[in-house]
Amino acid sequence: MDEENKPYNPLDLKNIGIQLAVRLLHSKEKPLPPKEFKGAGVYAIFYIGRNPLYAKLGQINRQYGCSWPIYVGKAVPAGARKGILAEDQADDSRALFDRLCEHAKSIESTETLTLSDFGASI
Repeated sequence: MDEENKPYNPLDLKNIGIQLAVRLLHSKEKPLPPKEFKGAGVYAIFYIGRNPLYAKLGQINRQYGCSWPIYVGKAVPAGARKGILAEDQADDSRALFDRLCEHAKSIESTETLTLSDFGASI
């Protein structure tokens, strides 16, 4: 069966990726670091500043509402990579909040970037 006539499978990895990207890019961005919250998952960091090195990206994200991430990552609780994580542990974890705080500290440690020039979608 050719690709054009194939029935839609929402669980196909390609379709899951598309759904995830759409959801992430339509989330309201939050400042870095965000207010404390619990959970794990995928996130995107956006640049909205005016540093000449990232000027075009910043302009696009200011004009079109954070549509081009500068970084996409995931944060998982301890044990998740080894497969020894209970299902409810992800909801009680601070993994995503902690990871975003790490990014914020990295940005703050530079002399050429300003934390207020970044936002995150989760």
